[in-house]
Amino acid sequence: MFGNQGNDSNSGSGGGGGGGGGGGGNDGADDNLVHERMPLCVGFCVLLAIVFVLSRAGDSEAIYNSHSQMRSGHDGAVAPSTGGKQQLYIPEATTSAPVVAATTPNTNSNVFPAATPTSSFESSTTKTSTPENCPEPPPCPVTASGNFNIDNPQDANAIMATLRAQALEKTQPRIIECAKAEDGESQAACHLPPAKRHAALGQKGATLWMTGCSGAGKTTIATALEDTLVMKYGKHVYRLDGDNLRTGLNRDLSFTEADRAESVRRTGELATLFSDAGIITLVGLISPYREERDKVRKRHEDQGIPFYEIFLDVPVEELKARDPKGQYAKVASGELKHFTCIDDPYEEPLHPELTLKTHELEIEESANILFRQLEQDGILQGAPKVMPESVLPNPDGEEIVDLHVPPELKAQKVEEAKMLPKVLIHDIDLNWLQTIGEGWAAPLKGFMREGVLLEALHFNSILTDPFNLTGNVNRLQTQTDFFNFPEFPAPERVSMSLPITLSCTSFTKNLIESSDKKAVALVTQLGETVAILRDPEVYNNRKEEIVTRMYGVIDMDHPYIKHIYSGGDYLIGGEVELLDKIKYNDGLDRWRKSTKDLYQEFHEKGADTVYAFQTRNPTHAGHAYLMRTAGENLQSQGYKKPVLWLSPLGGWTKEDDVPLDVRVKQHEEVLDAG
Repeated sequence: MFGNQGNDSNSGSGGGGGGGGGGGGNDGADDNLVHERMPLCVGFCVLLAIVFVLSRAGDSEAIYNSHSQMRSGHDGAVAPSTGGKQQLYIPEATTSAPVVAATTPNTNSNVFPAATPTSSFESSTTKTSTPENCPEPPPCPVTASGNFNIDNPQDANAIMATLRAQALEKTQPRIIECAKAEDGESQAACHLPPAKRHAALGQKGATLWMTGCSGAGKTTIATALEDTLVMKYGKHVYRLDGDNLRTGLNRDLSFTEADRAESVRRTGELATLFSDAGIITLVGLISPYREERDKVRKRHEDQGIPFYEIFLDVPVEELKARDPKGQYAKVASGELKHFTCIDDPYEEPLHPELTLKTHELEIEESANILFRQLEQDGILQGAPKVMPESVLPNPDGEEIVDLHVPPELKAQKVEEAKMLPKVLIHDIDLNWLQTIGEGWAAPLKGFMREGVLLEALHFNSILTDPFNLTGNVNRLQTQTDFFNFPEFPAPERVSMSLPITLSCTSFTKNLIESSDKKAVALVTQLGETVAILRDPEVYNNRKEEIVTRMYGVIDMDHPYIKHIYSGGDYLIGGEVELLDKIKYNDGLDRWRKSTKDLYQEFHEKGADTVYAFQTRNPTHAGHAYLMRTAGENLQSQGYKKPVLWLSPLGGWTKEDDVPLDVRVKQHEEVLDAG
């Protein structure tokens, strides 16, 4: 504790009043008689109550429990008066946990039994006395000489610490309520499955436990990180530190070693609950003892909750110079004793997740390091990572879309396609088919259905429900129904500003509608069947609406507007399966990578972020400067391995544009140069 406090004895006996004055001594005698007999009456009432409780108890354990609860409400109970003494029942611990108990006259209810020195406790295995008629199963009281004054905070804290230690020895941490329900089962009395909870919240729970000496910056950095996460990113965050813990949850705890350990235990349990609820919990406690921090870590690990021990490593001399609360000055003057990191020990973490030398970093730099760690570990997104070993974010729709038929099913699908109605596709349709099938239009898994197209045109985005939070998991793959809308809209909005459609003529429309098949084969102008489209939905091609919504003008000289108007009067929506990888045999196919290919390559290169340059012109000195400085800026923000992604635009080019193959070869030289 900080300094020592004298015992407040409160043990003096009050003087009794004599006979009544001015009105007659008989009244005073009567009063004395009442005062004398009142304790007897009260005692008789108490005895009746005890007899009633004993009569209701079925066995000795129930007797002990009900008696203990009546007296004090916990396992350490004041025993009934015996022989003019009061004794403190302390159940024997399974180990040699310290116990405190003594006998003292019952003339003062504020004096409890105790060992005389508050700093030294004897084991229950060495000091237990056993009276002949000790009741069982309650353990007999431990007796010692000396008074224990409950008004002395040190004495009271010693009693509570002992009782807590024994109570914790008897119980094991466990989830008392029902086990977490599996996906799809009733959630009436159980937790939601973590995946659904996190997806609904848009984040995962985690505990960042900041430990270090006083003045190292725990509260300051946690506050800066909290502001960023809440104000800029809308995340659910709560900060736990001495200020809000010791005014409530830990109000009864002092700064003794036992109470510090209890403070860490309680805070760890609270952080575990908060993080299990999906809250990013920032804890700022000195928590000087390594063993107690490790126990908190294990509680998180047992619950499958991310735990980050963050060591704020600052030299003591620097802390003395900072001294924001003036405490180090008080230590130097002798006003404060038992100050952690000075005359009380602090045990540094052996394997912290992060170490921050805050005397070498700005506040924003420290907070940004923590933010990047949460970002890279996927804590700031609710969905599970599509590649758990990768630090890169998920694609739109929270999954990598790859619509190529597995090799073992290819022959079967090819035979099926031969029996399906044929739909002729053109070069641009083939390009879109590749875009969809390789995951570049995620979360789309086919050409747009009518409802999806209207969303894209009017809102430049589409709604998805990848985790079926609102029952809309298959909405993008479902036939459009304008007469029945779900009660709750899909929760996630994904950017989608371009209509990805497949047009057809009335002849093809009639062919599809007259077929008893639930699929069509997509065939190129060269007669090659490249894909199967499932559950086709044929609807009107709103050419004018599409053009005006996309471009705001109708100009037939624009190549894509001209393409839209040249299409058929109908559109076909439906999900696709690619029978093989689409190739163009122009020498550039090895650079046409799917999203799955790129994710794998980024992972193999150890990328913790990716920055892209997409150009339709040859690379020049200005481009090279931007590429280099962009990488340097990312490294200054804390990224260790930023990877450059060069993406030259193909497709339509102007007459004077440098051909695509020439630009790709130039990019190859840039990559070879590092």
